[in-house]
Amino acid sequence: MKLAISAFLAAYLALPATAKMDLRMLDKYEGANCLDGSAGAYYIEKSATPSTKYQLFFEGGGWCYNDKDCANRATGDLGSSKNYPAQTDRMGGVASADCDLNPAFCDFNFVFMKYCDGNSFSGALESTVHIDETEQDLHFRGHYILEAVMTDLISNEGMDQVTELSLTGCSAGGLSTFLHSDYVQEFVSSQVSQDFKYGATPVSGFFLMDRQNVHDEFVMSAQMKTIFELSNATVGVHQGCIENTDAENQWKCNTAPEALKHIEQPIFVLDSSMDSWQSGCIMTNKAIDYDKTATRDMPNGLCSQAEGFEDCGGDVGNCNDEQIYSVVEYQGSFVRLLTNAAGYQKDNSGAFIYPCFTHCAGQDDNSFRGFTVDGTNMSTAVNDWWQGVGVNGAVTKSYLSQIYNLDSSNPNPTC
Repeated sequence: MKLAISAFLAAYLALPATAKMDLRMLDKYEGANCLDGSAGAYYIEKSATPSTKYQLFFEGGGWCYNDKDCANRATGDLGSSKNYPAQTDRMGGVASADCDLNPAFCDFNFVFMKYCDGNSFSGALESTVHIDETEQDLHFRGHYILEAVMTDLISNEGMDQVTELSLTGCSAGGLSTFLHSDYVQEFVSSQVSQDFKYGATPVSGFFLMDRQNVHDEFVMSAQMKTIFELSNATVGVHQGCIENTDAENQWKCNTAPEALKHIEQPIFVLDSSMDSWQSGCIMTNKAIDYDKTATRDMPNGLCSQAEGFEDCGGDVGNCNDEQIYSVVEYQGSFVRLLTNAAGYQKDNSGAFIYPCFTHCAGQDDNSFRGFTVDGTNMSTAVNDWWQGVGVNGAVTKSYLSQIYNLDSSNPNPTC
């Protein structure tokens, strides 16, 4: 089964209905522009009872990888705010307002940051990129959108009184959480007078972008290097990574494994060691010729199209005895890169890593409640972590499930 791009985008755009969030446009903030030049935006739902707690959620939706690809993206909701509705529904899981499901964050004021810059809120290009064929001027201003969101929340939505602040997001938004976890804490701290509890829970954002596909081709890394340079993300990614990386390799700071080496703030990672999107769009991705191909329907390359892996990439249950070794090797690399990172090993940081072939399970109610590792479900693991953050510098327990067996069977029965 091939991993369809429509199913991929649905993971970010389909939000289970729980409560309505209200739109806030950032049109008064200079430079906070979507790809097409329209104003950045966010949605907010205030807590049912007055609260000084805030949860900021980065929307996901993949990336664009060159000027032509980004020009296509600028014509839709992932590149333009022109058609955003006045209200939208809130998602579930770690973002749920149901206190039985999500006791850690259910009573927080919830902020959903709309993703329209093409590179995980990291672009910081002062000029524009002109596309001659379509007469478009592209704006790569995600860093300034993020800054404007926080400024507006502090000025107009009571976040100047914040006592607890949670940062999260799924997929490309999960990557955003890694890239900006320290920056968000530093920015808010510089704007408010009081101390506040803080931590990040990235969902399905630990992408192995700097690794080969099954045929030893660096497809994803080439794509990410291009968008890093095009969007001038040097300013927008983790500055500790930039300062400690040579210029030739600074694009890698646009990836979670590199950012996690430098993250100082508490972080609790929610992810699958065999993420269904990574399986198709990194592990078995095939390079696309962007100069010769209309990319509107395939913005992430040719997912699950690596020769001989067309069925395996979209469903690891279809992998044969030889292919399953690639799956297990990928999982092993995932766990090793995560657990060896300095940011993961810090006090008050940890992870809940399951082997389920899913994507963005942390924002899905059933998975958040049902996926279990070491007898603990995701919801309980997150709550236990949040309650322990800042308490005597305690090291948070991590939950690491076994990886796939060589017969293609999944060792976790809760998947």
